[in-house]
Amino acid sequence: MKIRILSLACVMTAAALLAACTAVYKNSDACEQLMRSKLAEKSSDTLKIANRGVGIGGSRVVVEGSIEHVPTASEVAAVAASSVGAVSAASAVSAGGASGVSGADALSLKPAKPKKVVQPAAAECTFHGSTLNAFNWLAPARLAAPADENHGEAAQ
Repeated sequence: MKIRILSLACVMTAAALLAACTAVYKNSDACEQLMRSKLAEKSSDTLKIANRGVGIGGSRVVVEGSIEHVPTASEVAAVAASSVGAVSAASAVSAGGASGVSGADALSLKPAKPKKVVQPAAAECTFHGSTLNAFNWLAPARLAAPADENHGEAAQ
């Protein structure tokens, strides 16, 4: 009889611990998905997750990663146009083209292949059980709003 009670107690304890662990993973997954959807609302940049930190039984989750931005063709063209204009202006100012780059040479320069811009990103979610209480961007600054504007923003 004692063995049955002990076995039953062990099974119940294992089930309770397993239920608590799954809540932690569900909350961290929910926060990551919310972070991805909030970024998708603002831009088409790529989010790469590096770390998920969970504290206090899943009630607070911090997701860290990076946002990769590949400049669009229009952004590259704007940068190229401004650099060609600067080179043309510099060659016009120099005496007799002493800079070594004429206006025609500047126009024939090919723009460099656009490089990815990578910036750190982090978001914090707070939960009550499995219900989201608040979502806040911690980084980058362009997504992180003052606490009074972004506080308490829940998933809908």
